[in-house]
Amino acid sequence: MSAFTSTITDQDARRAFSTLLNEERLRIFGYIRTLVPHNSDAEDVYQHVCLTLWNKFSEFDQERDFFSWACGIAFFTVCNFRRSVQRDRHFFSQELIESMSVERMQHLNNHNIRLEYLRDCFDKLKSTDQELLISATYEKQSIKDFAEKAGKTVQTLYNRLSTLRRELAECVMRKLKSEEPS
Repeated sequence: MSAFTSTITDQDARRAFSTLLNEERLRIFGYIRTLVPHNSDAEDVYQHVCLTLWNKFSEFDQERDFFSWACGIAFFTVCNFRRSVQRDRHFFSQELIESMSVERMQHLNNHNIRLEYLRDCFDKLKSTDQELLISATYEKQSIKDFAEKAGKTVQTLYNRLSTLRRELAECVMRKLKSEEPS
């Protein structure tokens, strides 16, 4: 048992595990889904990964990144899964799985950075543009209803949404490129 678990209660451990898993569950599943071709199989592997993560949580060093630790366990779980169904010719080779694993980890590690950049770019927009994006994207308000309230045509708002989305994507890409090592 590690020093981490000896100083906290089981309830604290469950709460900490729950919080960490909830924060990273989509990225962990995305990582698994990259390595497992069928969604139903990826869901099965994800369940095994979650069980393994819980069973090994007492060994988790809080100084480490939970996502990286979870992906390490997921990688070996995928390898075990592949061995158990190796007769199926629809599975990727071990070399391809390892290559995809590294690439996907790099992509997912940049996810939070891209979200931060997106927030920065979004904050630079005019408040009316922010409201349009929020209404169309998060509130699922119909463009027709929004157009009526704003006194604009539906086509004008569709055009504006398209422009705003392109501007946000370009802004994020510029920020990513400015962070790349020379």
